[in-house]
Amino acid sequence: MYNEKRTASFAFAVTVLLLLFLSTPAFAQKTNAPAQAPASIRAVVADENKASDEKKTSETTEAALEAQLRAQQLEIQVLNERVKKLEGLLETLLAGKSEQKVNAELATAVASNSANGETSLGGAEAVSSIPKPGNAAPAPKYEAPRELLPDIGQIGAEYGLLMGGSTNPFKASRGSFFGGFIDLPLKKIRVPGGKLSYEIMAGLQRTVSKNKPVTSGVIALVNNALSGNLLSPLPVTVNTEERMKILHVVPFSLKYTTTKFDRQRVRFYGVAGLGLYVTITSQNNVKGFDASKFITDPAVAAIVNSLLQGPMIGGLAPESPELRARGLPNGQGDIRYGFNFGGGFEMRVAPKFSLGFEYRGNKIEGTNSFFSTFSARPTFHF
Repeated sequence: MYNEKRTASFAFAVTVLLLLFLSTPAFAQKTNAPAQAPASIRAVVADENKASDEKKTSETTEAALEAQLRAQQLEIQVLNERVKKLEGLLETLLAGKSEQKVNAELATAVASNSANGETSLGGAEAVSSIPKPGNAAPAPKYEAPRELLPDIGQIGAEYGLLMGGSTNPFKASRGSFFGGFIDLPLKKIRVPGGKLSYEIMAGLQRTVSKNKPVTSGVIALVNNALSGNLLSPLPVTVNTEERMKILHVVPFSLKYTTTKFDRQRVRFYGVAGLGLYVTITSQNNVKGFDASKFITDPAVAAIVNSLLQGPMIGGLAPESPELRARGLPNGQGDIRYGFNFGGGFEMRVAPKFSLGFEYRGNKIEGTNSFFSTFSARPTFHF
């Protein structure tokens, strides 16, 4: 009996201790830990999946943008090719092709573009967009021809003629002038607006001066032989007709041309250079000398006229009858250095042609050696 009670008390005590142990917080935390662990793992896995989805979305967006850019670049290339084709057809129209032929070529080009899948104007719209020669369109504003562009055939160079009059050195009378020039562009000057060119010019001026007195030493010697007197019977000083020719060769000159007034089709320029001047003169005493008026013997007078009458060399005596019979030129002259300067203007009347006027002054070696030329100036541009 006593043992049974003891066993029951022991079992009761063990039960109470077990209940107290299970009710403590530490035990409850340990028992709940296995339940909380799966929830944290699921959160980490969810974060990793979200980051992976965002990365995939970003990569997809970048790829789409690159594909869109490539498509736009291809479209721009296609449009550029179409524009080039249309420009070529318009150029052929301006060059003189018939409108029907150009329309046919344009329609072919549009059909080809459509066959290749290109987005383009319709054939009817493209053909109708070409300006027809018969349509009355407003006159466009004048634009100066483009220069320094070999692709359109003009580099800004020019050549032309000089035709006009001249004053002459050495107290000679006024005369005529004829010449030509070519100038090549060297540099475009942005301020104040113009271009610098290298120019080569050559010209010839001629004049005839009447009643120029000349004293001949040869006639004085003939007088001495005839009468022993240097001054009679033949006149020593006679009036002559003087012919003068001056050749200008200016191989080096610089020319500055303004381009500020190109919209008004006008250009002003100035030029200066160095050159060589060849002067040839002769004096003809045919109208001022006649020996038959002073010598009574006709035979002697004829001989004297054949020797002393005609174009004189240096104002002394004519060339010999034999040289004159051969047709050899006579006269005297020399070559002198000189300075050439001037200016003028030109008005563009066509893309490759202009008209102008210029003045040039010339100063060569020696006294009474300044003279001028003034001339019209038709010019061709290339």
